Amino acid sequence: MASTGIGPTGERRHYAADQIFFSTTDKRGVIVTVNSTFVALSRYGKDQLVSAPHSVIRHPRMPSGLFHIMWERLRAGKSMMGYIENLAKDGADYLTFSTVAPLSEGFISVRSAVTRPDLWEPVSRAYAQTRTLENQWRRDGVSKVDTASWGAQDLAARFAALGFPTYDDVMRTLGPAEVDQRRRLAPVQPPHTMPGEMLHEVVRAIGAVDRELDRLRARYEDATALAAALHTAHAEFTATVTGLESAAAATADATASVASEAPAAANTAQAALRLAVSTRDDLSPLAPLLADVRATVLDLRASLALSVLHNDMAMAFAREVASGSSDGDPLATVVLLGETVSASVRQGQELIQRVREELGQVVTAIGAARAALQAFQRMLTNWRLVVVRSGVSHKLGALVDPIDTRLSVGLTEMKDFDDLARRCVTLGLTLESETLLDAADRLVIAARRL
Repeated sequence: MASTGIGPTGERRHYAADQIFFSTTDKRGVIVTVNSTFVALSRYGKDQLVSAPHSVIRHPRMPSGLFHIMWERLRAGKSMMGYIENLAKDGADYLTFSTVAPLSEGFISVRSAVTRPDLWEPVSRAYAQTRTLENQWRRDGVSKVDTASWGAQDLAARFAALGFPTYDDVMRTLGPAEVDQRRRLAPVQPPHTMPGEMLHEVVRAIGAVDRELDRLRARYEDATALAAALHTAHAEFTATVTGLESAAAATADATASVASEAPAAANTAQAALRLAVSTRDDLSPLAPLLADVRATVLDLRASLALSVLHNDMAMAFAREVASGSSDGDPLATVVLLGETVSASVRQGQELIQRVREELGQVVTAIGAARAALQAFQRMLTNWRLVVVRSGVSHKLGALVDPIDTRLSVGLTEMKDFDDLARRCVTLGLTLESETLLDAADRLVIAARRL
């Protein structure tokens, strides 16, 4: 049963993809602000919602472990995204894609209809399995606090089995997928305003933010593709360098058998082997660096999706104000939503800067790998000359072919890496967000002038 004593009737309340709604709470989760769509879906009056704990709409099917994860993130200053079933006052449930972000005095939650049932279904099964365990723990006398903590651990394991090693990975997938699909189904329409009207400059500013977000989102698609290409190239190049090291080791072993008649060839072969090992070691920093780049790019993608949702909420509320259907203090709420958009955009700016820095580090690491491979190529050429001068070509010549083959592949892959490095440089230059920041600032200024 929900904390209000209201039992679910089993009725599912459906609503349109363009019905975005929000609420704000203080740091304890007590509701401060709601909009008309939230009131309509929940079937509570505005006065019943304001000053009530947000758990008033909590559905008993929801695992407490999810809310444990949410509060841990929020207390750490992080945003939250996920699927949440809510329970209305009349016992009907309504499903939401929910986001929660910190505000200076609390939190803002922006919600929309679920548009990706293919993602919701496996998540809902994980919820149900964890909730079954939680119910059993409670019957066994486990405290609410421990049940929520254990539920969070169980839910994390189930997400990992679905391919989401961390909750960040859940958000990296759900956020962009839901925002993009909702916008395809129901693009948010601005209200019609005329110059000189109260909302005109605010609506124009929201539109400018939207255009800049679209420009940056195109770049994050490029960044996602580049991160995947770098990962694939690194895996292939690592395999080649490992093979090169194996071939060099075989050559060094064989050359050792003629060390007495060709000591220079044996020494050079050993030097080539050491250089092959060094080349592999020079390449090793790329692996964690590329993993970091991929994670940061996906975090940026999710962050920009959240900014889009916040901006769409601002536009949807402007429509409410223009139509006269808004609740509470509309002007103060317009300011609040404008400031939310600005804060969201600035969080994305921090990730953009991190992506640019990490792409620069990738370029440097690729340069080091290239230099190591070229040094090995020079060493191999020198070894060939020493073998010929030492008169043991007939014994060692066949060993050169495998090294030649591996080296040729490595040099070809290095050219691909160089192309990727150039793409890194280009992308770093195009990930510019000053115009987006300016647009967000203009939105706040326009809102405060109302």
